[in-house]
Amino acid sequence: MVRRHVSVAPFITQTLYHHCMHTIPFIDNDPRFFEALARVEILYTDLDGTLLAPGGSVLADGLGAPSVSTAETITSLARTGLKAVPVSGRSRIQLAELTRLLGWSDFIAEAGAVIVRRPRPGAPAEVAYNNGEWPTTMPAATGNPTAATPENAHRQSPASEAPYQAIARAGIADALMEAFPGRIEYHTPWDTGNGSSRESTHLLRGFLDLEAARTVLDAFDPPTALLDNGPVRNAGTLACAEESVPTAYHLVPRGVSKAQAIALDLKARGLDRSQAAAIGDSATDLEMADATGVMVLVANAFADPGVCAALSRPTGGLDTPSVSCNNIWRTHGLRGDGWSEFVRAWLAIAEQGKPPGHRSGREP
Repeated sequence: MVRRHVSVAPFITQTLYHHCMHTIPFIDNDPRFFEALARVEILYTDLDGTLLAPGGSVLADGLGAPSVSTAETITSLARTGLKAVPVSGRSRIQLAELTRLLGWSDFIAEAGAVIVRRPRPGAPAEVAYNNGEWPTTMPAATGNPTAATPENAHRQSPASEAPYQAIARAGIADALMEAFPGRIEYHTPWDTGNGSSRESTHLLRGFLDLEAARTVLDAFDPPTALLDNGPVRNAGTLACAEESVPTAYHLVPRGVSKAQAIALDLKARGLDRSQAAAIGDSATDLEMADATGVMVLVANAFADPGVCAALSRPTGGLDTPSVSCNNIWRTHGLRGDGWSEFVRAWLAIAEQGKPPGHRSGREP
């Protein structure tokens, strides 16, 4: 099998990159992976950069060339009855349509802020709004099933507003743009700032020092946080160096994360973390390791400086990462190729009770 190298952004040092690569084992080279995977009953999967090829397609390989491999793996997964739940920064409207096309039913939208489940096939969807640390006495704490539109936004009272409007009314996104001019903006066309397509979180793009941004956020109520959702290709109107790649940020109610939403979802299903796996490509996805027994990074994750920083940031030395790596593994393949690589290993254990044939431990 030909191994494809992942291009590394210029601002990631080679030392940091190689440390990340050598710290995390491949899924086919670690017996612990198969032992943990044998207990898994549900998969929480990121979409963009993980399941989907460049351009957002499942009909392409990890480099974007036409391929049905990922679609075939999705079909094989459906035949087993094993459950896959997308966990994405996309809106509820977007994910409802996408999961339908994939043949799935449940999903977690807006980086963990909106949880949608169907108690049984064909039943109406149940929507739960996850507002993290916000007190239940806050007007927006119950959420609003209908996102505001430009026509009705000005008529909404605080008692009926969604979390998105509560954050907008406080002027938090505007304050970030004033504090960091030219370095942060709405991630159009997916969020234009009017709340017409999102219910809980504001979707931004830019180049920020998160510690500096947190100082701005701390001055506001309701309490919010910024989540790093990895690099994006569209720089919009941002002032950036030619070699720089902007990052997608989710402005969320403080306490909301993909990991925290997964923990809530598992509790509702009567499952524990050892029965869950997660797969992704960003620093925000990496946090899902805290809520699952198995966390897998597709190969292109190591081109994200946020991922490498999280895996290698010293807390007492370079060999003491800021996240636990005990339940984290990586794939050889990029994007959908890596997703399929993981799911095929899961299917092999679920259907045959044994792992696929082991390969050598060569670097990609």
